[in-house]
Amino acid sequence: MSCFIVTGGAGFVGSHLTEALVKSGHEVIVIDDLSNGTVENIKGLDVKFLQLDISNPFSEIIFKKFPNLKVKAIFHLACFPRSISFDNPLRDVDVNIKGMINVIQFAKKTKCKVIFSSNSGIYGSHEKLPINESYPDNPLTPYDIDKLAAEHYLRIYSSQFSFPATIFRFATVYGSRQKISPHWKPVIAEFVCKMLEGIPPTIEGDGEQTRDFIHVSDIVDALLKSVDAQTDLTPIILSSNKMLSINQLYAKIARTLKFDKIPNRAPEKMGDIRRMCYDNSKAKKLLNWTPRTDLESAIINDVIPYYRNLLQKRIHETIKS
Repeated sequence: MSCFIVTGGAGFVGSHLTEALVKSGHEVIVIDDLSNGTVENIKGLDVKFLQLDISNPFSEIIFKKFPNLKVKAIFHLACFPRSISFDNPLRDVDVNIKGMINVIQFAKKTKCKVIFSSNSGIYGSHEKLPINESYPDNPLTPYDIDKLAAEHYLRIYSSQFSFPATIFRFATVYGSRQKISPHWKPVIAEFVCKMLEGIPPTIEGDGEQTRDFIHVSDIVDALLKSVDAQTDLTPIILSSNKMLSINQLYAKIARTLKFDKIPNRAPEKMGDIRRMCYDNSKAKKLLNWTPRTDLESAIINDVIPYYRNLLQKRIHETIKS
């Protein structure tokens, strides 16, 4: 049995990863400030939970609380939302850069591996698709800039202080447990929830912008494979290598739910990327990994049942109160 730390472990991707680690018999420490995650996501899992802000140093807290702990790897998933990084760039720096530095300080002392969840949005917009790891970086938001800076910090410290690290850049991840809030609206979850409530979802811009959707289970599979994989310190893209426009996504979900209302329209979001499609051949080669989850099947079998259940719970609680 190995011990792992998951920052952001009560969040969307983090909770799925935590669950997989626990099911494999590993000891897991979850660090989360619950700004985006919920305790409900890890309810029933045998984990050690620390409600901490990743932007504050945490090494001494862990050493004091678990003096004989031997951590094999720390999965760093905690982040500040891209969608509001223009509104609060200083907090973005706190979470996405200071948070990485605090993770690095822990790895320096323990020599554990750091597995970092970065962002494919760092590549920005390019005409020729699919985008691969050789494409130049073109960050369009403070979030992208800070994620890129965090990669550089990790690369430098890993080289200088001899602890292993892997850097992933995720495409657009979807699946159950994605939190929806006024500032965090993952498009698949948002469309499904609105349609289940009979409300037309909003499409920003003309809807012809494309996304490369990858299911959370495929992301977790790659993260797990990376623990023992030999990788260098250059980014690895995790994607489906397929693209779908937002208009096509709307039509697909509407058809599945038999929803016949036209969408509302809103202006294009600042820093939006026009076309997303990412080459995943490097991840396939290095990790012996391939995405296996079909988008339509996952929407039907994972996303819709999850949010339908949430809606029914909310209605039931409203009736009770």
